[in-house]
This record gives sequence, C-alpha cells and structure tokens, in this order.
Amino acid sequence: MVAAPPSFAAVAVPVPLRRTFTYRVPDALAGTVRVGTRVRVTFARRRVVGTIVALPEPAPGDDVAVRDVEGIAEGEPEVDATILALTRFVADYYLCGWGEAIESALPPVVRRPRRAAVKAVAGEAPPRLAATPAQVEAARVIDAALSLGRFAPFVLFGATGSGKTEVYLRAAEVVLGRGGGVLYLVPEIGLTPLLVSRLERRFPGEIAVLHSGLNAGARREAWEAVRTGARRFAVGARSAIFAPMARPSLIVVDEEHDGSYKQEDAPRYNARDLALVRARESGSVVLLGSATPSLESFHHAVNGRYGLIRLGGRVEDRPLARVEVVDMRREYRETAEPRVLSRALEVALGETFARGEQSLVLRNRRGFAPALLCPVCGERVGCRRCSVALTWHRAERRLRCHYCGLEEVVPDACPSCGTEGLHAVGQGTERVEEELRALLPDARIARMDRDTVRRRGAHEAMLRAFAAREIDVLVGTQMIAKGHDFPNVTLVGVVSADQTLGLPDFRAGERTFQLLTQVAGRAGRGRKPGRVIVQGFDPGHPVLAEAAAQDYEAFYAREILYRRALRYPPLTALVEIVVSDPDEVKAWRGAQRVADALASEGGSRLIVGGPGPAPLARLKGKYRQQILVRTAGRRRLVDAVSRAIEATAREVPSRGVHVDVDPVSVL
Repeated sequence: MVAAPPSFAAVAVPVPLRRTFTYRVPDALAGTVRVGTRVRVTFARRRVVGTIVALPEPAPGDDVAVRDVEGIAEGEPEVDATILALTRFVADYYLCGWGEAIESALPPVVRRPRRAAVKAVAGEAPPRLAATPAQVEAARVIDAALSLGRFAPFVLFGATGSGKTEVYLRAAEVVLGRGGGVLYLVPEIGLTPLLVSRLERRFPGEIAVLHSGLNAGARREAWEAVRTGARRFAVGARSAIFAPMARPSLIVVDEEHDGSYKQEDAPRYNARDLALVRARESGSVVLLGSATPSLESFHHAVNGRYGLIRLGGRVEDRPLARVEVVDMRREYRETAEPRVLSRALEVALGETFARGEQSLVLRNRRGFAPALLCPVCGERVGCRRCSVALTWHRAERRLRCHYCGLEEVVPDACPSCGTEGLHAVGQGTERVEEELRALLPDARIARMDRDTVRRRGAHEAMLRAFAAREIDVLVGTQMIAKGHDFPNVTLVGVVSADQTLGLPDFRAGERTFQLLTQVAGRAGRGRKPGRVIVQGFDPGHPVLAEAAAQDYEAFYAREILYRRALRYPPLTALVEIVVSDPDEVKAWRGAQRVADALASEGGSRLIVGGPGPAPLARLKGKYRQQILVRTAGRRRLVDAVSRAIEATAREVPSRGVHVDVDPVSVL
C-alpha cells in the first residue's frame, strides 16, 4: 500500500520578514489543523508561535529542508478569516511581516480564563437631552445608509460639545436593534473607562472592552465574547480594530484626527485607516468624528469621497468658550521677569477657584524643565545616546531622556566646561504645578502626565476624581485635552501654546491647531460660560488666530494651499524611510543605496527627498538618515518602496530600515 504524500502548510511567523514559511504537517496533526490554527514551530533556532495561513501548501523542492509543525499552540485562539484578511492587508500595505500583524491583532494567551469580561456599572439609565435639529438630520442620514447595508464612510464634523457622542449612540441603537454589531474606537485607553460606564447604562450586557490596559484575562474573555457574538458592541483603543466581529454594521472612530491611532512600532498601521478598509470589506457604515478632522479625512469629505455630516454649534445653543491670546513677549517687557503663568491667567485662576469652579492648565511637556543650560559655554546637558537634551525631573532629582529612557543624576557642573550653576531652561508640567501651588495654596491641584499615571488605573482614578470635583485645578499634557466632558470646567489655560509650531514636520501647524482647539473645547461645556487663555510668543501666527476663533474651516482653507504647493498629503501619498546604524557613515551609505534604488524603481513619478539626517539625528545610540518619498498614487508608491527595500536587502539589513507608510510624524 502506497503511503499518502506528506501535507505541507504555509505559516506566518512573528518576524519582520514579508513572506510565509513552509512546514510539514506530521501525520499526528493531519485533520486537526486548518487555516487560522496557531501552531508551535522552530524558526531560526528558536521556538515561536505562528499561524497557518494556507493549507495545503505545494510541496517544496527535494533539495529544501523542511521542518515539522511541532504542535498546536495551547491556549491560543484561532484566527478567523476576517482577521486573516485584515492582517494580510496590514502586511502588504504597511510593509511588515504578516506574522507581526497577526500578533498585534490577538489577545494575550490565558491558561485559565477568568469570568466576566466586563462588569455592568450600577446606576440609572442616563442626563438624554432633546436632540438638536442637526442631530436629528445626522441620525436620518446615517439610518438611511445603514438600511442600504453597504460601505458608506462619513466625516461627522461638529464643534466640541456639539453632541457627536449622542449621534454615535443613536446609530448604535439602530444597529443593535436590527441584530448587528458595533465597533467603537477611541484614541486613548484613559478615555475608555468613563465611556464604558455610559455605554453599559445605555446598552446593558452588550459591551466588551478591548484594550491593552486591561489584564490578560479580561482582554481574552472580552475577545471571546465578541468572537462568539455574546457581546455585540466592542469598544477600545487602537488595537480594537482587530476585534473578531464577523461583520460589524457600524464602525465609529471618535476623535479620528488623533495621532494615537497610529502604531509607532511595526506593524505601523493607522487604526482609522484600517476602519475604512474593514468597513469596505464588510459593507459597513463608518463614522469618523471630530471637531478638528485630519486634513486627509476632511479633504476626502469636501471632495465627495466621504459623506460630510455637520453638527454645527453646541447642544442647547451653549456658546463656545471665549478665547484670548496673551503675548508673553509683552508680558516680559512689562514685568521684567520670565513668567510661567501670565498675569491674566493668574487672576483668572484665582477667580475661578473662588467661584468653586474648575480649571485645566495645558503644558504639553512633562518634567520640571526641558533642559539644563550652562550660562558660560551655552552647552545643554544632553543624552549620550540621542541628539536631544535631557529633561530635568526635579521631584525625582534625575535627568531623563524621553526617547531612550536614559537617566542620570544632575551634575554639579557643566560636563563641557566645568562651570558650576546650571540654569533650568523652559518649563514642563512639574514647574507649572509648582507655580499653581504657590498661587493657589488652598486649591486641590493634580498633575496628569506619563510620570503620574504609570500605575495601572491611575489615569482613570484621576479623571474620576476630577469629574467628582475632588480636584480644583488639573495640569497636564495633551492627555487632558482629549474628549473629556466636565461641566464644571469654566477656565482653560495653555502654557507655551506655539512651541510646537517650529518643529521640522509638515504637520506641525495641524497638530498645534487640533490640540489648542480640543483643549479650548473642554471649557464651558455645562451651563456656565467658558474662558480660555492661550499664552504664546508669536500671538500673530495664523494657527493661533484660527485656533482662538475655533474656526477649523479657515484653518483648512489656508493649510491645504500650503500642502498643495509643497506636494504633501493629502495631495500626495507619503512614505518615510529611516536607515539607522551605530556607525554614521554606514547609515548614510545604506540610505543612499535605498534612495538610488527608489530613483530607478519609480523614475520621475516619485519625489525622493534625501537622504539626510533625520530631525532626531541620533536615537538610542544609532545615527538616523531619513528619506521622504511622495507621489500621487498610494499603491504605486507602496509598491515602489517595497521593490527598493527588497533590491537593497543584502546591503542594507532589514533590522536597520524603518519604513512608515502614511506617517503622522516625520521627526
């Protein structure tokens, strides 16, 4: 009797290689594995868990040594067809390994599943306000699209406080009532707990929370609840786009402009863009909501590629907060001292506290001071591994690099010339907090930045305390600007509002406008009017003027002209390539080879900028050479970059090449 020929499977393993690998399926596993099964294999002398993505696979040649699949990975979930297709898109489009993409889509392994993925929050069903005419019209448009059962993308554009969340939830009610599923993305983990409380009261028993801030057991069980259909409303941050929901009828991307939707490490996907891909494949309605949409999304909306739904002003006709810009140059001339808080902001903080109201103060830089400077030679105390100054964290008596994590004690003298008495330059959230405590000694003041919310649950606890009015003044980084609704906040102050405008990044103006407009939108969301005081050294800058007016469309009209003139997104597609090496010359040579390959691959159709030193020229001990590649056709660009990277793979190892398709930052 002739033995049956051996069976082979294509396996995606979690490595940065853009191909699958063939393994033999031993007889003992025949019939027990299938596409999507997670299996144990040996790859490059180490054991890893991979995913079968094709079975059977053609037999390799006789001269090729093939290893066996060693077994099914215990405790690992199977990957369904929806997630396999989405992760394959991620691998092809973002130029990463398919196995890497699959790993980012799965929950952690849990040997002993726990009970109760999500606990219901006690309380009465919700503060509904009567729908505004704009909300009613938005609901009508969305309901009509849902009834058609096909892909329909919309930008939901409305001022902060205009009721976008209520529009999302009314659409979700329609979907759940028809037996469908909802996928709801938020930009930050810290926003999720308060939102979940609201959702559980509105949709009891339907909510599954998916984000990396949960413990492994809760994440895995929520994942299973979505996969089995036990819960039909999945909510979470970036990675929730991979929720194993067969065909979500509605996908919501709240604060769609937010850079947190972009994964910084491989696979460098953007969850907002994957929401559109997933909605197209499943025939879903997708809502991209923001008061300050990304230029890409708004450009597509005004040009008819997406639908545009406008909500207009705030609910109950509440006015936007009054914004005033303080010229800190004039402040210095009149007071003869470098002030952290302007006189106007100090007075406003005191008055707000006296009325029993709350304030937010934004300083988008943590630490006490961004640098220590020698007054004689002008040298800043810098990181040994990165081309940045070390930030002084006075409370911890340490200098810290916010890029590589290096920590040092504060030197007694300048490392360059030996001069004693280093000067603190600028101010971070620690310094602002100190100034506030001196100004308002009786106030309850808290600081929210990465240093104060490291512990699990700290972010949520601080926001809950602020919502309960247990904190009078909350100072922090951009964390305090995102999507929060605190009716008792009547004052927002912004320190060094224009600092980010000088960054060497074509999105600097867009990010500054979005941050200022979003934080201004935290004031006056209740029945009391709001006030915003913005401090800067260039008060006449158009971005500050547009943000002060909270006029997104004026900002868009001006900014799109700049992008068109310089051929930047959204008028072109962009890929950033960074070649890094501990040896500066090797980094430049490698980048030059990649640039030459791009020139030959794309010809005159590609705009190749560089190579040249990246804005952060040295990072974590490696020198960095940057190439920016642009063209009109996104797929053509990705294909050209892919071919160039493959053509230079022997000379430029993949571990030293960082490819970012559609980057949100080019620093």
